[in-house]
Amino acid sequence: MTDAAAYGGTRLREKLIGQDNTASDVWADSAYRSVANEAFLETIGKRSHIHRRKPKGKVMPQNMARANGRKSKIRSKV
Repeated sequence: MTDAAAYGGTRLREKLIGQDNTASDVWADSAYRSVANEAFLETIGKRSHIHRRKPKGKVMPQNMARANGRKSKIRSKV
């Protein structure tokens, strides 16, 4: 757990995902999506199911919105 003032996106690489976690999938909101976090997850053998952000100044593409919706259904149960 971290305090609410801490930016969660950077916390992913700071032992937020422990070595004792045997799950291969990571579900998170778009605050956790970054090139560094995606590379980190790949190096430790985790599959990313992190939401994608809407492109700035543009409408979110339909396929991206559907993918985020599918991820939300699972993430909300967890």
